[in-house]
Amino acid sequence: MTVTSLRFKDDQYEAIKVLADFYGETVTAFMKRVILERLEDESDYQDVVKNLQASQGEVVSRYEVMTHLKLE
Repeated sequence: MTVTSLRFKDDQYEAIKVLADFYGETVTAFMKRVILERLEDESDYQDVVKNLQASQGEVVSRYEVMTHLKLE
């Protein structure tokens, strides 16, 4: 496990603390959750870009996907 520290201006830290309090989390838990969610979002986005490049722009409709997966 790695430990790191971050420096914020007082007003930035207070804004983070307000949000952490709103979600019922400590500042540390809130920042960890938000960073890991962003990391997952970025990974998902990169997967989409790779898939679009691999498909050479060919797309299918949501209906076609749902039908293929037998969800409709």
